Amino acid sequence: MPASSPEQTRPAGPRVVTVASGLWCRRGDPPPMEEMHRHNDVEINLVLRGELHYVFAGRHLVVREGQIAAFWAAQPHGLVHSRPGDVAWVQVPMSHVIGWHLPEPEMSALVRMQPLIIEAGAIGRRLESMVELWLEEIARPETVGIALLEIQAAIRRIIRAADAQGPGPAPRELPSGRTRHVVEMAQFVVERFREEIAVADVARSVHLTPSHAMTVFRSALGVTIGDYIVMCRVAEAQRLLLTTAKTSAEIAGEAGFGSLSSYYAHVTAACGMTPRQYRAQGR
Repeated sequence: MPASSPEQTRPAGPRVVTVASGLWCRRGDPPPMEEMHRHNDVEINLVLRGELHYVFAGRHLVVREGQIAAFWAAQPHGLVHSRPGDVAWVQVPMSHVIGWHLPEPEMSALVRMQPLIIEAGAIGRRLESMVELWLEEIARPETVGIALLEIQAAIRRIIRAADAQGPGPAPRELPSGRTRHVVEMAQFVVERFREEIAVADVARSVHLTPSHAMTVFRSALGVTIGDYIVMCRVAEAQRLLLTTAKTSAEIAGEAGFGSLSSYYAHVTAACGMTPRQYRAQGR
């Protein structure tokens, strides 16, 4: 979700957007989204009624009624279909989350590529009761700290519930002190994937050697830096296929693929069909 109201942040045309990070919450129907977007926040979705269908980092994700999803929203994502309903949304800037100094296993779970999805239960009931109060509190300097403490507690409870409920991949623990490096490397890729970038460029952005950067990144997110670059490019290609009439050559160039053959290979592998088929299916 954007960092302020959808009417303020959605662009006029169907283009990819990197929206400003910010402390934000709302409750109501899922808003229409005409574009994939990304923002450097942790986002919580509580589905009280209805269903959310996301494209998340190039993969399909469904959050069903009675579930909570929490994820690092730096991954390209967007709603592609949602049943009308009632959803509570909360987001908090990653800068705040890093400042909480969460235990490394909890932070590792939060920044991995796969969103945390749990059955809402008691956590959902508490979240539902607090969202409107948080909306008031974050608007006032004297009470914003109270809201942040409660949001921190909610996020930690979601992480623990996801770990307890299983099954699913276990959180990958980051080497001590490397959380900030992982976040900064991923953000570097998100901002520059359309350019010609290499692992060495990503490593240099956080003053690590390429081999060390690759180890730290993969231990946290479960994918290589190269895979992550490709995921961002595929997500952008998907958006362009569905929202524009651009040619394959134009899309390959704008999404950062070095050649048409690379574009076709990666998009086909990710979507299970050719780019032409993917475009036809989505229209």
